[in-house]
Amino acid sequence: MKYLLNRTTFTPFFNLLPVVISLVVSLHCSAQETKLPKSNSISNPLAKSVFIVPTDNRIQIEGSNYIKSEGDALVLHRHADAVYKGTNLSNLFHPIPARTCAGIVLKFKTKSPTAKVKFRIIKGKNIDPVFAVFQDGVFVENKSFKYVPDQEIVLDLKSLKAGRDIEYKITFPLKTDVHFLGIELKNGFDIVSYPKDKKPTYVAFGDSITHGSGQLTTPETYPYIVADKFGFELYNIAVGGAKTSQVMADLIKNDFKEIDVITILIGFNDYNAEGVTVETYKNRYEGVLNAIRTAHPKTKIFCITMTATKNNNAKKTGIAADDFRAVVKNNVANRRASGDANIFLIEGDKITTEANLKDAVHFSVEGARDFAVELYTKMSAILN
Repeated sequence: MKYLLNRTTFTPFFNLLPVVISLVVSLHCSAQETKLPKSNSISNPLAKSVFIVPTDNRIQIEGSNYIKSEGDALVLHRHADAVYKGTNLSNLFHPIPARTCAGIVLKFKTKSPTAKVKFRIIKGKNIDPVFAVFQDGVFVENKSFKYVPDQEIVLDLKSLKAGRDIEYKITFPLKTDVHFLGIELKNGFDIVSYPKDKKPTYVAFGDSITHGSGQLTTPETYPYIVADKFGFELYNIAVGGAKTSQVMADLIKNDFKEIDVITILIGFNDYNAEGVTVETYKNRYEGVLNAIRTAHPKTKIFCITMTATKNNNAKKTGIAADDFRAVVKNNVANRRASGDANIFLIEGDKITTEANLKDAVHFSVEGARDFAVELYTKMSAILN
């Protein structure tokens, strides 16, 4: 038997249809609005969590001059993309150790009893990433992971002060490239907006000694310790294996609007690895200072001679380390004599010894700390 449904038979239903449609649309719109709150936090009732997107402007970033959104991630780098497209020959440093995260810091504040901070490991230098975690300025722990490219990793954090807003500070790995994916909090909690400290800008120019070879985390490196003592915002642009690079100097010239302080500790790879002449090193060093001074005529520059080394004669040329140190001394003396009152000499070999080293040239953790204290003392006599 067939049942014929016609408009006459179901007149009451057709009269109510517009109301039903209106109600469904209204409910759908309301559901969409709850998924996209202004706070950039996304509730997930099933997971009992709130997700904070990586681009949320309540999250504070320090130490990265090159920040961009890429898919679901926030990319934080120390150099321009053009540098990473260069070669060891064109840069005078290799792009892979450059594309790492030394000195970069992430901060946020929340009352959530737990937080999961998410990252993705990016293919690059095969070194296990290690993060340092602070709560309200006090070091809590290091979080280490195996180097697995494209793997997502999670820093599980627990508040040490239940029911109170905690400022979390996380330092990125020294020798690994990671992208930031966001923060997951317990449901019912959020991060809060708070003023970012206005800090003087400190740029550390150098090679592996400044990058952090011999240390496990950013807070163990001498630039971080110096910056922390002064209350500076650190931009560590140093690269392991770097020589005295014009590309790096041009980056400082072109990509930083204002710099208060620069330290330059560079030359060991020119001297011992490449084995250039004193004249080549002199020309490179002058080129670096000329470029920086073009854009930053008043920035205080501290030129540090090569620190203590067990290689007191270059392995390829036999040139004495003191001959390279003399290049820095003479350059600073000549510039000061010509009226540059904001350039200063620090004799690195006078404030370090072989006892500070873990190998022929790199500081141990204790050596980096001792050097930072000596460097801070020398710099504070001028800056304070």
